[in-house]
Amino acid sequence: MTLSVADRLDILDVITRADQAASNRDADAYVRLFTQDAVLDGSQGRHAGREALRAGVGTVWAAEGPATLHLTLNPVIEAADSADDHRAIARSVLLIIDPAAPFTIRDVAAITQTLIRRDGRWYISSRTVASAATQARP
Repeated sequence: MTLSVADRLDILDVITRADQAASNRDADAYVRLFTQDAVLDGSQGRHAGREALRAGVGTVWAAEGPATLHLTLNPVIEAADSADDHRAIARSVLLIIDPAAPFTIRDVAAITQTLIRRDGRWYISSRTVASAATQARP
C-alpha cells in the first residue's frame, strides 16, 4: 500500500495536534486523537485505553515541569506492512523544551506511532516513547 499525500498531511496534522495538546496540558484534546483502545507506553509507564491515557498523561506532563513545548522533528510516515490500507507508522523525534528564555531542552525522545484511519480520519492506536532522559547513560 502507498499512502497518498493527503493521508500523509492528515497524519502530520494528528501528530502536531497531539504535540499542541501536550504543550497546552489539554488531556481531553490529546485523547480525542487516539482510538478507544489505544496504548501509550514507554519510559513513563503503560496506559491502555482512552481513560487510562487521560489519567496517565497528567503525571507524565507534571514530570516535565510547569510549562513545556512539545515539538516533533523529522517525522517519517510509512504505510504499515500489511494489506490493510488503513494503517500507517510514523517515526519521529520529540523535543521537549522549556519555552522561557533562555530555552532549555528538557528531554528528547524517539517516538513510534501506529495510526489507523477510521471513518475518513486518522487516529493514533499506539504510541511508544523512548525518552533519552530516562535511558541509561555510560
